[in-house]
Amino acid sequence: MGFAISHINFSYGNGRVLSDLSLNMEPGRFYGIVGPNGCGKTTLLDILVKNKKPESGTVEYKGKNLNDYTRKSLAKEIALVPQDFYINFPFTVMEIVLMGRHPHIPRFSAPSSKDLKILGAVMAETGIEKFAHRHITELSGGEKQRVVFARALAQDTPVLILDEATSNLDIKYTLNLLDITAGRVKTEGKTVIAVMQNLNLAALYCDYWIFMKKGKIVAHGDIDEALNEENIKEVFEVESKVYFEPYSKSKRVVFKN
Repeated sequence: MGFAISHINFSYGNGRVLSDLSLNMEPGRFYGIVGPNGCGKTTLLDILVKNKKPESGTVEYKGKNLNDYTRKSLAKEIALVPQDFYINFPFTVMEIVLMGRHPHIPRFSAPSSKDLKILGAVMAETGIEKFAHRHITELSGGEKQRVVFARALAQDTPVLILDEATSNLDIKYTLNLLDITAGRVKTEGKTVIAVMQNLNLAALYCDYWIFMKKGKIVAHGDIDEALNEENIKEVFEVESKVYFEPYSKSKRVVFKN
């Protein structure tokens, strides 16, 4: 079982951000959440990782209320790559990535050989081993984002949540990290839930689409049924054409001005 979201509401002050939102998300899929700025996408992710609590409604994960998970137990289940990452203490890159293993390391214990093996493998896979001993404060925004992505991968959870996780990256590293992520969905049955702004990038990777607008889910479903001109028009208020592109072997979205 994955997530069962039932009639959740959330507000900032007097402003309603999520309104009576319900959705089931099964394991082993790459979910894409799309919608205009301010429609509640990031707030929904914050609720899924228990950074925020809904005013009403329930969220269950694996048949258990999210409130019944401790922080540590939830960290063994769900990893988050946030949209913004800020740290002003000069940890090394290796230390930052190793933080992803902390939920698996007993208190007062040193990392095991398994932890170090995962650390090395993830750093090599994401191409950040070359600056393993550099301080995080010395890196560019894109390099920091790759480190935070690697930390989440090192956490080795069944669920990976991406909040515009490649927004600071150039296309080479964007494709590399999303390829790695999609590979884990296919080979290990992991679940990925990603907020994305680029519809064509989402079309390359997300097999299940969730369209949001004004705190509500307007449409959702497999990419073949959900990604169409009508839903784009309703959610983004723009004209578009959706077609299959043989070169990328995926749907494409084009707009006219």
